[in-house]
Amino acid sequence: MEDKEFQEFLKTKTCRGCFNHCPLNNPNCNRSKIFIKDALEEFNNKKKNDNQIMF
Repeated sequence: MEDKEFQEFLKTKTCRGCFNHCPLNNPNCNRSKIFIKDALEEFNNKKKNDNQIMF
């Protein structure tokens, strides 16, 4: 389930590795890996904060 949530999250992010600015859920080059890693950290932090708010 979380993987699907992460894929949805990636749809909202774009790669800044070149002038194409591809969506991170469908990158066209290897430069996107660093931006996907950053997005994963952001996603995990957001999920962590959402869980803390619930309790």
